[in-house]
Amino acid sequence: MAFGLKPEESLRKSVRRIARKEMDYAQAQVTKTANGTREAAVHEARKSGKKLRALLRLVRPAISARTYRKENTALRDAARPLTEVRDAKVLIDTLDKLGQHFATRVRGRPFAPIRKELMAYKREVRTRVLDKEHGFAVVETAIRDALARLDDWTAVPNRWSSVGHGVRQVYRQARRALAEARAEPTVEHLHEWRKHVKYLRYQLTVLQPLWPEGMAPLVEQADHLGELLGEDHDLAVLRQMLAVEPERFGGEDARALLLALIDSRRKELEEEAMLLGQRLFQDPPPVFARRLKGYWTVWCQLREQTET
Repeated sequence: MAFGLKPEESLRKSVRRIARKEMDYAQAQVTKTANGTREAAVHEARKSGKKLRALLRLVRPAISARTYRKENTALRDAARPLTEVRDAKVLIDTLDKLGQHFATRVRGRPFAPIRKELMAYKREVRTRVLDKEHGFAVVETAIRDALARLDDWTAVPNRWSSVGHGVRQVYRQARRALAEARAEPTVEHLHEWRKHVKYLRYQLTVLQPLWPEGMAPLVEQADHLGELLGEDHDLAVLRQMLAVEPERFGGEDARALLLALIDSRRKELEEEAMLLGQRLFQDPPPVFARRLKGYWTVWCQLREQTET
């Protein structure tokens, strides 16, 4: 598993390998060495950035607070130029997906004018960010600088506490965010929950080699929950754009229908996410962390037996 621990490596070596691989991959996406479309490059580079920030949070207790703040800010800012490009494309994907979901309720192509305007908006953003503002070059420079500082946060001790406290902290934050979203399901609370769920999902992927079969359900649940919350957030962003610039997006009837469908779909997604979240986060953080530590202990014992 590329984005995971390896039994033949020390924890330090695994963390460094994973981080370097993701940085190299993101760098390749934003340079001429990458294949495929610019939209795919944006998606892949941002995904690597999220995985790197999850890895940084995993080892956070093993590094200094100053180093964590510096690298977290650098990784966040590295991907920031591409966020607007990603969001512009996702608005179109979200509209298409919504139309497919409610295909039996929507006749004809009432949202064609809206889609046309979203396509124009995507072209405007892509031209400005990637061509005029040289977004890829900005990201490439940021990643190159981050690579030079890699040893500052990947040289962690080879013990469970180097990653155990980090995954426990993210699990606790996600569990707390679930409670806040359940009590007050605002766009902001749901988005905050989604961020922590995504971090947890990537951290569990890193740790999955400790017990691949046993941890697979956790990884799958976290991945599915992140997708549900991601779709909900994309719909919320689309709704906000329609509300802010109503005169730009077609007739009033089409907009009203689309807003109603968005609200209906978001309700479905949030109900499913809440049920899945209750199952994924049913254990208190100490219980969850002890379970993973048990996997680590057995893994280390098996590795020692293999070496002898």
